[in-house]
Amino acid sequence: MFPILDLKIEVKQHENLQFPEYAGSMLRGSFGHTFKRLACITKQKECTGCPLSQSCAYSQVFEGVINSEEQSSLPYIIHMPKEANRFIAAGQTWQFGMTLVGKAINQLPIIAYAWQKTCEEGFSKDRSQAELKSIYHHDQIIYQPNKSLAAHTPSPVKLKPLESVVHLDFVSPLRIQHNNYIVLNPEELTAPIVLIALAKRIQRLAELHATPINLDIAQLLAAAQQISISTHLKRSTMTRYSNRQQRLMNLDGLIGRISLTGDLSLFSELLSLGELVHIGKNATMGLGQYQMSLN
Repeated sequence: MFPILDLKIEVKQHENLQFPEYAGSMLRGSFGHTFKRLACITKQKECTGCPLSQSCAYSQVFEGVINSEEQSSLPYIIHMPKEANRFIAAGQTWQFGMTLVGKAINQLPIIAYAWQKTCEEGFSKDRSQAELKSIYHHDQIIYQPNKSLAAHTPSPVKLKPLESVVHLDFVSPLRIQHNNYIVLNPEELTAPIVLIALAKRIQRLAELHATPINLDIAQLLAAAQQISISTHLKRSTMTRYSNRQQRLMNLDGLIGRISLTGDLSLFSELLSLGELVHIGKNATMGLGQYQMSLN
């Protein structure tokens, strides 16, 4: 549907690291601070009103150039490290993921370098120093410190053949906004709410950062209404401190499994792509991440 670059980032800790309550927020915050310092020419505190915002790598990728409501449609997504909620001892190596969408792929050189400097400057409030070992695209190393960026080509999303039942296992909180509120009661989730939220997210990403796609939302809605849903979800309570807003932010969401049963043929590509771009709000910092399976 649009170009995607799926990255795995391998890090070696030089100092002990204790992941905070949610690792995605920590990674996004550390990366954003370094990215802005490297990319910003004017050194303005805010991107709003900056004469270079339309061409600035940081503004285009990390802040967006539309307005605040587009923050959930920024062209990057951080994926939870497998070691989330764990203690990483000095000397250990760990990985996390990042997906770049559309035009953001053109900014990979400075993004890769920003991750290198982020590791050197340290993660979390303790500034636990680390070393960027490699950045992979699939199984190919495309970046290592002090080496040129290797050639890389966005590859099409691998479609998973769907049967009449598919399971979505959410490994980070799902925060779908419906009728102007976040759905936190699993009993209120329906197949149309989940599937149309995914379709609209993908359509918006394409519109803002690649080539617009014309999804027939009415057709998808009619198909989704024929799909049944069962949920095994629990509410996850989480907060993060926003340096920008100088206050704690509530990031409550739903964790667990959603099972969909019915004719899913219209949603095959959307669900496969959703594993990389997630569903719902705060996807850039890794929320709404799921793994799809047939059993």
